[in-house]
Amino acid sequence: MKTYTQFHGEILISDIGKELRIIAKKEKIAFKVLTGYGSKTGSSRSKNAVLKSLSKMKKEGLINGFFPGEIKNLLLTSSSPFYESKLKYEKAIKFDSDYGNDGVIFIFIR
Repeated sequence: MKTYTQFHGEILISDIGKELRIIAKKEKIAFKVLTGYGSKTGSSRSKNAVLKSLSKMKKEGLINGFFPGEIKNLLLTSSSPFYESKLKYEKAIKFDSDYGNDGVIFIFIR
């Protein structure tokens, strides 16, 4: 699975949605993005922008699912926005070395 690192401070926050759409059109099955971790502030602007853009892309049908790596050890309820994606795609990435890492987001095209 290809990792895109430009979301970790290389592009403007305002360009994140556009860049994600370009990548989603290129990729066939899945990809992952590396965002900021938010270690200084506890919140990463790039990560929040990626998650917001991915939510919109999922509603538009451009992607089938996504979730951040740190949900690996979380018990999710059916009301969680990542619940369905984790159930559906966790088997595909459970041995990925980035699964469990804060700042990595997995995106699934189909």
